[in-house]
Amino acid sequence: MGSFGGMLPNICSDMDSGLNAGKLARAFPAFPATTSCSDIYDLFHNSDAQPAAAVVDREMRVVGIVSRLHFLEQYAHRYIPELYGRRPVMELANRNPLTVDEKTPLAEVVSLIVSGHAAALRECFVVTRGGKYLGIGTGEGLIRNEVALLARREVQLKAAVAAAEDAIRTKSNFLALMSHELRTPLNAIIGFSEVLAGEMFGPHSVDRYGVYARDILSAGRSLLELINGILDLSRSESRSLDLYPEPLDVYALLQNCVRSLSVRAGERQVRVTAKAPDDLPFLLADAERIRQVVLALLSNGIKFTSGGGKVELSAFVDDGGGIAICVADTGIGMEPETIPIALEPFRQLESPLARHSEGSGLGLSLAKSLTEQHGGNLEIDSAPGVGTKVHLRFPRERTIHEAEDAKTA
Repeated sequence: MGSFGGMLPNICSDMDSGLNAGKLARAFPAFPATTSCSDIYDLFHNSDAQPAAAVVDREMRVVGIVSRLHFLEQYAHRYIPELYGRRPVMELANRNPLTVDEKTPLAEVVSLIVSGHAAALRECFVVTRGGKYLGIGTGEGLIRNEVALLARREVQLKAAVAAAEDAIRTKSNFLALMSHELRTPLNAIIGFSEVLAGEMFGPHSVDRYGVYARDILSAGRSLLELINGILDLSRSESRSLDLYPEPLDVYALLQNCVRSLSVRAGERQVRVTAKAPDDLPFLLADAERIRQVVLALLSNGIKFTSGGGKVELSAFVDDGGGIAICVADTGIGMEPETIPIALEPFRQLESPLARHSEGSGLGLSLAKSLTEQHGGNLEIDSAPGVGTKVHLRFPRERTIHEAEDAKTA
């Protein structure tokens, strides 16, 4: 039985990536096209180790492949041994095998098998180096490698998730500590500026002192609001923000939010309304957090709506049985592709109104995070010059049709 040089060394033990066809190449001997079918039969019959045999020319270029299982199956047929035993192996070989270079990525090998060489999973494929035979690759080896790769990726992903969770905890702890350290002097600043602005111990000798005191008070309150927003966002993202769900009258909450921002809306000459059906069910949610979300969205609507415009709050039961809250304005709107940017913390879109409006850029991101912590989702539909609609959609299981029953349950 002829052979070109016997077993080749392990050709892929030193591959760094482990993602190329060379990784799967097993260096079984190749055979010239003149090798008889009976010799190949003896090879397969006497050894279980070799799953296939490559057929090569004198330049070690692949001209065919003989699959062990397919070859032995053919030889089991009546008359085949007598008819083909002495004939060249090419009589029973696949003359068009899947042949890939050792540097071919395994993902590409899989793609080639799926797209037109499905038989390679059964009869193996040939791996070459510089166009010359290098070894045999098997479908089993390919699958084993993919499984091993997935296992390694799972370990890496678990490590990455653990590191991310640790980083989130560290960030939350840091923000909680810093918030406490900042709030202590800030409360003093706000308290004393209230005393000065209110002239509790007598009028100022100079009116400008009162103006300065009111500016300090306003700045202090804004800074405290920012600190609270950052801390809430951090806790919400890390799911460490405690929720206290209770049956919530959504329409009453919307009306309360309208009253809270009526002065600001009046200053901007923006009309704000709230509506809901009479039979609107109650929502099982943290009332204070939902109020925080609606106020943030309503504040944004007022901020980015010019005088004479309107902002409408509404609530209804959607097709899925969940309660939805909508905040719709006739403001400047935004391009659809900029919506993901607007949802990022501390991001504000460029616009004439945005450049002259105060804000930390936390409103939308915090509203989204708090809504998701309730199991809901926040959807934005907007277009420049048309306005913006923000929908808060809560899952059906948070809908309560009998509030009193829920309270006593």
